[in-house]
Amino acid sequence: MMIAVKSAKADVRVMSLIGLAHFFSHFFQLTLPALFPLMWKYEGLNWSELGALSAVLYAASGIAQTPAGFFVDKFGARLTLLVGMLSMSAAMCGFLFVETYTSMIFLAFCAGLGNSVFHPADFSILNGSIDSSRIGRAFSVHHFGGYIGYSSAPFLLLSMGYVIGWRETIFFAGCGGFIVTALIWHNRARLIDCGLDKGIKPENIRKEIKGLIRPSFIMAFLFFTFMAMGSVGMMTLGAGALIQLIDVSDKIANGTISLQLIGTIFGVIAGGYIADRVSRHDYMTAIVVTIGAISLQALPIFQLTEMSFFISILVVFGVLYGIAGPLRDMVIRAITPPGAAGKVFGFTYSGMDVGSALSGVIFGYFLQKGIPEMVFVGVGITMFVGVAIILMAHSMSDREKSINSL
Repeated sequence: MMIAVKSAKADVRVMSLIGLAHFFSHFFQLTLPALFPLMWKYEGLNWSELGALSAVLYAASGIAQTPAGFFVDKFGARLTLLVGMLSMSAAMCGFLFVETYTSMIFLAFCAGLGNSVFHPADFSILNGSIDSSRIGRAFSVHHFGGYIGYSSAPFLLLSMGYVIGWRETIFFAGCGGFIVTALIWHNRARLIDCGLDKGIKPENIRKEIKGLIRPSFIMAFLFFTFMAMGSVGMMTLGAGALIQLIDVSDKIANGTISLQLIGTIFGVIAGGYIADRVSRHDYMTAIVVTIGAISLQALPIFQLTEMSFFISILVVFGVLYGIAGPLRDMVIRAITPPGAAGKVFGFTYSGMDVGSALSGVIFGYFLQKGIPEMVFVGVGITMFVGVAIILMAHSMSDREKSINSL
């Protein structure tokens, strides 16, 4: 009994550390956008230049995420996570000192490289450190930290920026990252990854790259691509769709999307407990996402105009999408070979960067053409496609394992 209690406490500490690291990953992603109004006002940068800063950060993160996964499996998740935290924190602090736009682009690029390590390193540590009976809840805490980072950054940072200045605000945010880096270093012995620390050494790089090009992994990559297209499209352009569709104020529209995000946070918590209690995570993911996608279709199909209906449906969608988070991670865990969590999670999760980039183009086109209802239809379609893909990924993985066992 005492051993079980100690094990649970150790797991909670690891979950908390990784959740806190993921909080700063998402917090830093929105640090610059939150302060764009002040940078536009005081630095004379236009909105295209400001948008390019975020684009560079996300592009660097997306491109480097798979190589970061190989780095995790080769040199260990602890080292990789520490390097990533230091890179992002130093890049943020650097904005206090630079004067030229070129220097800002360079710092955004460095921050993106640092951000690329979190998914492969975090999931390698969680898979290696947490008892299998609590791994779903560990994934839940990981998601929870990220969503809290997203939701807290805009208001907190912009408020600070008005008081102390945008440069000083970014600097203090970076200092917070250094504090968390120190915490991770202090507790590094507790953070056991599922590769090197388990005695599993990677094969030669050519063989590893070839092993990554499996049908099941490609399907998982596409799953994250389509899911990100829908979720990010709703998060970034859902408010614009509401404004066009039912002529509400921007405050009400943005408030509705914020409520959806709050629903997602609560859903993530529930999803962790569900993930630890079901065996077919692919089926459960498919069921939850399908219900969420169907609920969205009520808005354009029935041409609802009451704001209460929109709020209710979007909150339900947010909760269901949150529940799906830990479940989908369990699917990726199930198809990942021993010692390959870094590269597999890095590769598959890079699909989110691709989907995020595509969502703005596709759903922005719908708003530009004055057909806001297609935003909700489009989000539903991407979710339905994602459901089909995740079921195919699990089936392909079973087939690959059967072939390899012969």
